[in-house]
Amino acid sequence: MEEENRRILVIDDDQGVRDTYQDIFTPEKESDILHKGATLFGTDPGLQKTEPRKKTDYKLSSAENGTQGVELVKKSIIQNRPFAVAFVDMKMPGFNGAETAKQIWAIDSKIKIVIVTAYSEYTPDDIIAIAGRDDIFYLRKPFNHEEILQFARALTNEWNLEQNRDLLEVQLKTVNEALEDINKNLKDKIEKQASMIVQTEKMASVGMLAAGVAHEINNPLSFINSNLSALKRYLKKIDALHKKYDELEIFLRYSGLENAPALINELAIFKMDNKTDLIMADIDELADESLEGIESIKKIVNDLRKFSRIDYADYSLIDINKAIDTTINILWNQIKYKAEIIKNYGRLPEIKCFPQKISQVLMNLILNAAQAIDKQGTITISTENQQDGFIRIKIADTGCGIAKEHLNRIFDPFFTTKPVGQGTGLGLSITYEIIKSHNGTIEVSSEPGVGTEMIVSLPVGGEN
Repeated sequence: MEEENRRILVIDDDQGVRDTYQDIFTPEKESDILHKGATLFGTDPGLQKTEPRKKTDYKLSSAENGTQGVELVKKSIIQNRPFAVAFVDMKMPGFNGAETAKQIWAIDSKIKIVIVTAYSEYTPDDIIAIAGRDDIFYLRKPFNHEEILQFARALTNEWNLEQNRDLLEVQLKTVNEALEDINKNLKDKIEKQASMIVQTEKMASVGMLAAGVAHEINNPLSFINSNLSALKRYLKKIDALHKKYDELEIFLRYSGLENAPALINELAIFKMDNKTDLIMADIDELADESLEGIESIKKIVNDLRKFSRIDYADYSLIDINKAIDTTINILWNQIKYKAEIIKNYGRLPEIKCFPQKISQVLMNLILNAAQAIDKQGTITISTENQQDGFIRIKIADTGCGIAKEHLNRIFDPFFTTKPVGQGTGLGLSITYEIIKSHNGTIEVSSEPGVGTEMIVSLPVGGEN
């Protein structure tokens, strides 16, 4: 569409009237012969001299009846070249002017229509009633040229102003929608960041708590371990003494002393009542088992200290394979009853990262894998050196899988497929952000009923 629409439609069954409109809107230049005649002989006194008309840019189309006029309007809409104004004769064969106006407005509601009539039987109210709109204009024949031009100027200007207004309204609506989207995205981002900060603070608190608990447990563990070791040494001496008493009992049995049988019987009753033989045999095993338990507790405490990594909160080197083992040990109570862990570790270089955050990533992914398994399954954890400056961690489970329509949303904050109350929807979102902040990537493939595989790639040097 042109910048200014000056397209005019004339519908009139009189060819002479249509020619008059043509002369008004597209006046021809004065012929050369007339111009020469006026120069040679002077202006004819019978002719009135008029000022030359200003050049106009109106583009005129005409039709001799309502049907033709409606077809021209349809064509103009299809070509995206609508008319701004239509001058319609009231009394025509077929559709009259008001009926024609009604049909035109059904096609193009924005066109300005002027009904032109020489008959007094049609009042403006009659025309409005037939056309169905009260914004129709009314002009009586005979009309002078300036009236038509004034209508054309005013109505084409009004049409263009309305189009500009509508365009501005659309643009304003678009801008408002864009601003709403920006505000919504900003709000979502703020909520996401706030949630991540809260979760990070929680993890930091958990880490500090774990480190504190580990420290506090270590002290009594040291005492117990030391005491049990001392008890083992003492038991050896008591056992040696017990054997000497056995030798003394044998001596008494064959000594021939008068009271020896009574003493031997008394000892036998005491041993039987107190099960001293069984106690001496069992006490050593109890001490050994207690020492093994102490070692297990020490291992758990050590894993807690590694997982909390209070001493390694800064960027530092870690062994991913060991970090995975530590995480499995921490989560083992939630895994052992439903999943078998299969490890396929490759030889990896140590990577530079924030150890506590990477431990959180491993915990989230392994825990998710375990929770995806309903009864019994396997979790396969593989690591490999990519030889391109990255290491790769694959965590695959034989769980319920993820529906295809959910795959592109699993890293969105607060999105979860778990039942209400069993998930916040932040674990994978935080995992994604941590991996991204380490210049790494995470990919997911899943098939419902078969399982899910998460693939994490991390740069060895901590930067891409």
